[in-house]
Amino acid sequence: MIYNIALVDDESGVSDQLEEWIKEYGEEKGFTFVVDKFTGTTAFMNSRYESYNIVFMDINLPNDINGIKTAKKLREKCPKVVIIFCTNYAQYAINGYEVGALGYLIKPVMRESFDNNMDRALRALNHMYVNKIVLKTLDGQKFVPICDIVYIEVMVHNLYFHIKSGDDYITERTRGSLNDITDKVTNMNFARCSSCYLVNLTHVTGVGKKNVQLVTGDSLTLSRKYQKEFMNKLMHYIAEFGIIDG
Repeated sequence: MIYNIALVDDESGVSDQLEEWIKEYGEEKGFTFVVDKFTGTTAFMNSRYESYNIVFMDINLPNDINGIKTAKKLREKCPKVVIIFCTNYAQYAINGYEVGALGYLIKPVMRESFDNNMDRALRALNHMYVNKIVLKTLDGQKFVPICDIVYIEVMVHNLYFHIKSGDDYITERTRGSLNDITDKVTNMNFARCSSCYLVNLTHVTGVGKKNVQLVTGDSLTLSRKYQKEFMNKLMHYIAEFGIIDG
């Protein structure tokens, strides 16, 4: 698979170094990368930005819109893009998680930090794009990317898959049990929040004492029985992948 990467930074030395490391990383790991460089966020957003799988984004650009604001717009249009921030100031990095950044690089960028972020980025992309599940619906079989399933709900031996479809959300019904589907998506970043719901952690936007908020606007019950396990899996997911969906 070919991965498209954008480097958005007003420091040409930083972009040149990242480009060189990306090339070396691809040769070492057996990946193909196509790299485009932009000296500003405006130029980047005027490009075919939706074509990029990974974006390295500078946060502080004195003569342009800052990286955080640009990333918010990018995330609205491209929910699956992997964003990695580059910054001279460590205190800015924490703001990256507000827009679902996978990670950040502190300048001057160290090769080990770059490699670690690339490893995480490719694991995240693999998680989002590779796995699919077959749903046997009334209209026949449907092949649904695991990453697009927001949550699964069980009601009287029926499973309702709430799925992201472009800018909208659809629901597909199949027969089955939540225990069976839970076994099928083991190690795919799903977690039970109650006896009725199985949630894709990618699409969680918030957690309250008794509920889980999702990108759909739905608020699902977080029961006491499942609370500890759910929170442990969510924290592990954030540590491993960042918050992709935002």
